[in-house]
Amino acid sequence: MTDTVPATATSKDEAADELVVELKEWLGENWDPELTVAEWWERLGTSGWGVPAWPTEWFGKGLSRSESVKVQQTIAAYGALPAPGGLGLLLAGPTITVHGDDEQKGRYLRDIVTGQKGWCQLFSEPGAGSDLAGLNARAVKDGDEWIVSGQKVWTSGGHVADLGMLIARTDPDQPKHAGITYFAIDMHQPGIEVRPLREMTGRALFNEVFLSEARVSEDAMIGGLNNGWRVANTTLMFERSSLGAGGGSAAASL
Repeated sequence: MTDTVPATATSKDEAADELVVELKEWLGENWDPELTVAEWWERLGTSGWGVPAWPTEWFGKGLSRSESVKVQQTIAAYGALPAPGGLGLLLAGPTITVHGDDEQKGRYLRDIVTGQKGWCQLFSEPGAGSDLAGLNARAVKDGDEWIVSGQKVWTSGGHVADLGMLIARTDPDQPKHAGITYFAIDMHQPGIEVRPLREMTGRALFNEVFLSEARVSEDAMIGGLNNGWRVANTTLMFERSSLGAGGGSAAASL
């Protein structure tokens, strides 16, 4: 009796082979170790190969997760520098592709895929424990801006980040899972102080962040007013999937 390979498996293998061939051809034409990191990330990020799982209209190629892993493996095996990594590429960018409007995608995504802007995650708070919805950081509307005060903790890369994925309470009268809004906040402003959390070894892998009347514009609200719980859960979903795919190593490149 002769074993047969399902046609679907064969077609998938052929598609994967074609993908690798296409990528290697592109690398042969574009990879140059003499390029600066910024120049290479500009080429890689705008080609779609840096974030192949993202939509084609926003710097991706619309590939599946397994195909994206194959792309990463091929770039590494070729000896080319990989995509920037960090929480912008792993979490902020994918979340914005889902919940951001076109103006926000145009504002934030290019700087993420080309490594121009780094991001941190401003979710956890000292008194909330594992209860993300128990946050106390408040955002109060002031014209076309929001004024944010509160404290965040366990913030990886907060000391070098340009932007933060911030969730804050915008309506304290609603139930705790409601009344939360998700913002992209500028970390380089007087109202934000980042303090390292040092281990016994002297290393500081995490930070605590103090927000004292920090400002964030209305147009930096991702996913709409009081819809932050849903948007934050999208970020957490991408966090789980990236760790499952070995994304933690990419985050370390921040």
